[in-house]
Amino acid sequence: MSVRSKDNIPFGENFSGVRLTLHSNREADIEGSRGIVEYCSDSIKINAGRFIIAFKGRNLRIKCMSESELIIEGFILSIEYIL
Repeated sequence: MSVRSKDNIPFGENFSGVRLTLHSNREADIEGSRGIVEYCSDSIKINAGRFIIAFKGRNLRIKCMSESELIIEGFILSIEYIL
C-alpha cells in the first residue's frame, strides 16, 4: 500500500533523482538536490528540479552540505512540495 499526499505524490519514492529521508522531526537528509533557494532559521527551501521542497520550523540550519547531499537539522514543523 502506497501513502499519497494531497497532490497525489507517493511518499517514500524517488522523484527526479531526489531522495528525502526524515529522522523524526529533527533531521532531514536530501540526496540529489540542485541547490538552496532560501535559507533562514525558520524556513529552508531546496531546489529539487521539477519542484521546491520547503521546510518550516524552528532553529533550522544546514548541518552539512556536499555536491550530492544536504542535511537539515532543527525542529521541523512542516514540509511542503511546491510545484
